[in-house]
Amino acid sequence: MLLRMEKIFLLIIFTCVFTNYAFCEELSPLKRTAFAPVLMYHDIRPQVSNNFDVSTEDFKKQLDWLMNNGYQTLSLDTYIDCVLNKKSFPEKSVLITFDDGYSGIYEYAAPELRKRNMHAVFFVIRDLLGTELPPDEHKAKYDYVTKEQVKALSTDPLFSIGSHTNTHSMPHQLTLLQLANEYFESKKYIEELTGKPCKAFAFPVGYYDKDLLKLVKKADYVLAFSVSDLGLLDQEARYSIPRIYMGVVMGQENMKLFKYSLENYHKLPKKIFAERFKWLDQYWKQKR
Repeated sequence: MLLRMEKIFLLIIFTCVFTNYAFCEELSPLKRTAFAPVLMYHDIRPQVSNNFDVSTEDFKKQLDWLMNNGYQTLSLDTYIDCVLNKKSFPEKSVLITFDDGYSGIYEYAAPELRKRNMHAVFFVIRDLLGTELPPDEHKAKYDYVTKEQVKALSTDPLFSIGSHTNTHSMPHQLTLLQLANEYFESKKYIEELTGKPCKAFAFPVGYYDKDLLKLVKKADYVLAFSVSDLGLLDQEARYSIPRIYMGVVMGQENMKLFKYSLENYHKLPKKIFAERFKWLDQYWKQKR
């Protein structure tokens, strides 16, 4: 009996090592260190007004640096294929994403990406499409893409549309049932608008916990993106992929922090992914 149990145990080990059976994948979920870097932009505009803005000039320089240094931008489908099928990501590959759906993605980002044949994922907020934010303390106006513009972007094979919920409400402001509706309904809306599957989700302000990871999985998203790395929390790494927060600071000092973040993506401290530009400024001052 003991000998038989030993044989069964050895068979299980052999199977997990040399095959790709689903139950083995669940026991050994893909680690973050295997993922290609992910950039998170917000608005692209000629003149920056907020720390999360990137000027059109800096954006062009960043795209050109990627291209001139041998980086290839991945489509969402390619990223998904690598994650689900445990394929190695192409060397020097990167995923470009945009949160919130500001009009700058249509007016400035998409044209520059097209010129360079680069891919991107745009995460939009359902109820804010076609609206605008009141001027902030800098008297800057932020308006959002329209549903017609989202549909137009979705027809371009370079681009994919993902969900950033219905309202971008903070998690603590809603019940779990309300959050579930935000995740499910925004996905359904995008699929009906574009006629294509909505495969990716971005957590508002990048926050997630165990309950939110369960909701995004239940809503049948293939990938979900955060900002900070708050841990796997007993779920596969694909449901909480951290992203490098792009903004004003990334264009400073000849893009030093931008270059450093890409070239050292898997060695970066968790705080580099947080929505805290003051911290990023301090971080780079310490590196000099």
